[in-house]
Amino acid sequence: MALILRGVTHQFGDAKVLENLDLQVEEGCFCCVVGPSGCGKSTLLRIIAGLYQPIGGEVLLDDAPPSLEKGEIGFVFQEDALFPWYTVEQNIKFGLKARNFDKEMWDDIIQYNLEKVGLAEYKRYYPRQLSGGMKQRVAIARVLAYNPKLLLMDEPFASLDSINRNMLQADLIDLWSREKKTIIFVTHNIDEAVFLAERVVIMGHKPGRIKRIVDIDLPRPRNRTDSNFCRTRRSILEIIES
Repeated sequence: MALILRGVTHQFGDAKVLENLDLQVEEGCFCCVVGPSGCGKSTLLRIIAGLYQPIGGEVLLDDAPPSLEKGEIGFVFQEDALFPWYTVEQNIKFGLKARNFDKEMWDDIIQYNLEKVGLAEYKRYYPRQLSGGMKQRVAIARVLAYNPKLLLMDEPFASLDSINRNMLQADLIDLWSREKKTIIFVTHNIDEAVFLAERVVIMGHKPGRIKRIVDIDLPRPRNRTDSNFCRTRRSILEIIES
C-alpha cells in the first residue's frame, strides 16, 4: 500500500471534524474524495501532508509517517499560490532550491516538467501574464519537479470555467497515465470525480467519516454523456444525499 490511514480522528476546539477514519490507497491509484461541505475533506488532505497532527490514529506512507519537508508529498491548492514577482521558471526553481536539488540539474528539470504540462515556451512569463488554467499547470509542474511519491490536490480546478476545467481534467489524466503517481484529489464536483478517478471515497459529516468507497471501472477516455457514466454519477450523488 502507498498510503494507510488508521483510526484518524481530529477536531478544532470542541468540534470533531473527523472520527475514526480508515483508508488505504494503493500505489499509482487515482483517488477522488467527495462529500458535502464541512465533512473534513480538506482537513484530511492536510493531515496526510503532515500540516495538521490528528488527535488520534496514524498516517503511513510506505510504512512510515509521510514528510512534506522531504519532498515525499506534493500539494496543489485551489489557488495556484505562485509568487507573482517570480517568472514561471523562477517559481519552479524556488521549490527545487527549498529541497536542495543540485543547481546543475535545475534547468533540465524545469524544462522537462514544463514540457509535461505544455508550457515550455512560457517559462519567462510572470503569473499575471497567464490565464487561470495556465497558472494551475505551473503549480502542478512546480510540484512534479521534485518528484513526490504522493500528489495531493485540493479542488485545484474549482475556480476555472467549465471549458478550462474539462481541458485540465483531460490533461491531468494524460499526465497520470504516463507518470502513474498516487493522487488524492478532493472535489465537490461529482462529474469531475467520475471522469478522473479509479476510486471515489464518499464522505459523510458531523463528524467526517467514510460512508462508501466506489470503484470506477469505466473505460478511458471517459465519455461524460455515456449512460454508464451518468448512472455512476447518479449513484454517487444518491449516496451523498442519503
